[in-house]
Amino acid sequence: MIDLSAIGWKEAALVALVILAAYMGYALMRLSMMNARRPPPQFPSSAELARRALTPDDVEVQLDALLDNRLAPLMQALEARLDLIEDRIDGVCRRIETVNQLPPVAPQYSEALSLAARGLSAEDIADQCEMSVGEAELVRTLAKSRGMTGGEAQ
Repeated sequence: MIDLSAIGWKEAALVALVILAAYMGYALMRLSMMNARRPPPQFPSSAELARRALTPDDVEVQLDALLDNRLAPLMQALEARLDLIEDRIDGVCRRIETVNQLPPVAPQYSEALSLAARGLSAEDIADQCEMSVGEAELVRTLAKSRGMTGGEAQ
């Protein structure tokens, strides 16, 4: 019996290389056998080509069919992307309508509202906008009710 603990990495690499070489030889042999079975392509003679001369209409029909086959997957992909873009535009339009329906904010509170939308605390808003903490709390509540806050109220 063979003691496998005595085999080092060099021997293991050599065995793997021999197995890989044997598999490659087998695959090449199968490939050459498959090619040997396939008949050679038959090309029409020049007389046959002259007899099968295509009219310009036939060429146009064949080109249209070829273009349709090649362009169909591209058109499907473009239509899918267009549908996605239309969905995104619809979402943006709904958001704009929602914003337009909201009551306007007094100009002195617009900065405070934008700070509240970024998730600043009431104390920070009060300090930066020179207002009371109570007003800042109201602004935060307003921003939260409009769904503008990115973070949780502090």
